[in-house]
Order: sequence, then structure tokens, then C-alpha cells
Amino acid sequence: MPKINVLKEAEKIKKPYTPFLLVNVDGSHVFLGLFEGDYRKHRHPYDEFFYVISGEIEIELDSETVTLKAGEGFLVPKKNWHNSRTKKKAIVMLFEKQGLKSEFAQK
Repeated sequence: MPKINVLKEAEKIKKPYTPFLLVNVDGSHVFLGLFEGDYRKHRHPYDEFFYVISGEIEIELDSETVTLKAGEGFLVPKKNWHNSRTKKKAIVMLFEKQGLKSEFAQK
């Protein structure tokens, strides 16, 4: 398999919160995402890991809000309600189990 230039791949992403599949790794997806503005509160039956490539995001959980800058990551444990927000565009790498489904909170 050829090497992947993650930054070049990230340039292909035009629509916020539309995952771009980078690669599959032993039953998990590695996605790139353009984060911009707010994303709605949701949870998953599996863990999800966020790694910020550029920009800054906030991940709000029921018990805390975590701010991540470029080069920082955070594991959202399974079944935890969470949402993300940004003030400016951010590129984020997400690690998720294949077939991960989201349950969205009622507004």
C-alpha cells in the first residue's frame, strides 16, 4: 500500500461533518473530517477517538468540556453523550469501529 499524505487528503474535504474515509484498520475506520460550527449531541455504542490535525475544537460531554488543539487527541468512551463545536474550521482525524451508528439526542 502506498504512503498517505494526510494533509493533501484533507484538502479534498469540502463539506463539514461529512466523514472522508482515509483507511480501514482491522475492523476500524480512520476518517478525516472538516469540523465547522456546532454538531448535534449524540452517542455511540463504541469508543471514538478524535485527533486534531489543524485548528481547534471543543468536545462537550455531560460532565466536562475538552478543548483540543492541533496535535492533541481525546477518547470519547462508548455510550457517552457528546457534541463538538468550533469557532473556525478544523481538520480532525477520527478513529471509529466499522459500522458505528449514532443515536442523536432529542432537541
